[in-house]
Amino acid sequence: MIDRQETETARRERRPARYAVSEDAADELRRSLAVVAFKRQCWVCRQGFDGEEFSIITAEWRDFMENIADHCSGEADFLLPDTPMMEAVFRVLLARGNEPATAEEISDELSLKWAMTQFQRDTSPLVITRLLDGARQYYCIAAVEG
Repeated sequence: MIDRQETETARRERRPARYAVSEDAADELRRSLAVVAFKRQCWVCRQGFDGEEFSIITAEWRDFMENIADHCSGEADFLLPDTPMMEAVFRVLLARGNEPATAEEISDELSLKWAMTQFQRDTSPLVITRLLDGARQYYCIAAVEG
């Protein structure tokens, strides 16, 4: 018989899941993270690759992600209030340099970013968790250890 107190203790000790963009998930789905990250860069940064699709595909996705974290995420139109929620979650991870984040951390960042918008959205950790649990298929986001 399972002791109810032991179950509660184990639940409290369990750390919340942390999520990041997964290269393994991208490989399994045959998705190019370079293309996915490239498309999230600001307009100015994308101009350096204009018309050179092959160079995008063969580029390192982490270079685009670092550019997003260092520059594009600071642009006014990087994370607009009408951005679809899953896209916003993905952009938050890119802006963090793909540093693993909990649903609560992502929720906090979106709440802060969208605090002064006219139309409030539910950015609660519960909503973010539900989105993240289904994000592997398109966004290649997966729970990570640690």
